[in-house]
Amino acid sequence: MESPFGRREVKLVLWVVLGTLLVGAGILLTVRLREAIDERVRVGAETTGEVVHIERFRITRSFSANRLTVDYTFDGVRHRERFSSELDESEFRVGELLDVRVDRTDPTRAATPDGYATEDLLLQVPTLLEGLGIVVILISLALIRTAPRRD
Repeated sequence: MESPFGRREVKLVLWVVLGTLLVGAGILLTVRLREAIDERVRVGAETTGEVVHIERFRITRSFSANRLTVDYTFDGVRHRERFSSELDESEFRVGELLDVRVDRTDPTRAATPDGYATEDLLLQVPTLLEGLGIVVILISLALIRTAPRRD
């Protein structure tokens, strides 16, 4: 008995599955990053950081992120790290002071209570994965729907 699905349909279904996996990976990465940052904010060493540079990083035509370069001191050692945020809704100015929570075991890893963290552009990857997955799913479903019918 011959399958009612042709090779084209099977390939398109596999693309839908790939898109679903991309969305799932984006969601999982979001959860893992959020847990790590929340833990750092909750138990990290408190210090004050100063914004020394602000850079607008364009990810796509309609999506960009602020990257902050922040100076802070931990255990007498000065650190200069880049921070960014998944939500990126804040407006900062050079010279502004921030509350910073530092990972006691790795002082180059830090976060602010409002969601900025030294994971930098890694925080943008979940959104890109989820967006790419949704686009792959929608295109595949549209192509499946417009496929010529086999009678």
